Amino acid sequence: MTKPSQRAVPLTTPNADGAADAIAHAWAQVGAALSTHPDCPLPNWTGGGDTLHQHLLVIANEHDSDLISQLKHLEVASARFGKVGFVGPATTRRLVEWSMGERVVVLSRVPRDVSDWDLRCSLSSLARTLGPQAAHAHAGRPFLRVAAVPARHWRDRLAAAAQHGFCVGFAGLDALGSVGLTETSLGAPRLTSLAPLVRVPGVSWVPLGREGDGVSDALPPESVDWIDWRTDCDDMADEASLIDNLDLVIALDAGHAHLAEGLGVPVWYLGAPRTALSASARHDDRYDTHFSPERLSHRTDMDDFRPPPVSKDWPGTVDTAAKALLAMATEFQGWTR
Repeated sequence: MTKPSQRAVPLTTPNADGAADAIAHAWAQVGAALSTHPDCPLPNWTGGGDTLHQHLLVIANEHDSDLISQLKHLEVASARFGKVGFVGPATTRRLVEWSMGERVVVLSRVPRDVSDWDLRCSLSSLARTLGPQAAHAHAGRPFLRVAAVPARHWRDRLAAAAQHGFCVGFAGLDALGSVGLTETSLGAPRLTSLAPLVRVPGVSWVPLGREGDGVSDALPPESVDWIDWRTDCDDMADEASLIDNLDLVIALDAGHAHLAEGLGVPVWYLGAPRTALSASARHDDRYDTHFSPERLSHRTDMDDFRPPPVSKDWPGTVDTAAKALLAMATEFQGWTR
């Protein structure tokens, strides 16, 4: 399937309004207070100033659920500073190197000698500190890339293992909690609330995320082509290389929705029962468009999907997605990888 074309969205003109600068400064202060490296001696960047010849160290928090979506702001920062460094969790470093290694220095930790750096900023506050120009950076356009050799590795594995030409990633099963699980006569857990979706014919499913709990390890019916390579993915780079070869990702969690969107892979963000969604997903304006059959049938942009709360018919949401998926699977009949 052809990936969505990049939509050219011009950057907004920086706003010199004093109130905007004050807000950016306040967010920078919050970011500094919540930094995982409070002992870093570098002064915190609060926005503005002549930074073209300065070096900025951006520090990420591994517990930030929005980390992947925030990576796009590193490129905006690299255009503002003479050099930008990134200190982040091991699971994201290789992906950042692949995606923007020519513009961003990837570090495993804050250097003991910081004499080569002038300022620091937390990744979580970088967008607000950059100001309005960062608001639409990469809006709707891919900002993550994978290396050719790993991408080919997963492409070859899919070609050999998939029973169908239509390969769909299924992410965030752990977000379901205990909802929808029943025990079969054989004692194997089944995702009954998702049955209409996973039983769509002509689909090879690739679960994404981490194993380790009864929900995410639940098995679909034997008739479903379920290709589980989660234990082979050691970091975000491995997952990204696999996702880059998929035709669609259906995400129940915001993190994988952001990852697929960043790669330019079509994604349907169904969410999960509202009690299981992260705070970032509940309050992210991008998920404010109501879920509808018409949108699901004709659009694959994650911005057009927002799950209704469970009380507003979660089964109906799954049924709607299943019908749209069946239409796509029909188009893929006879196609081989």
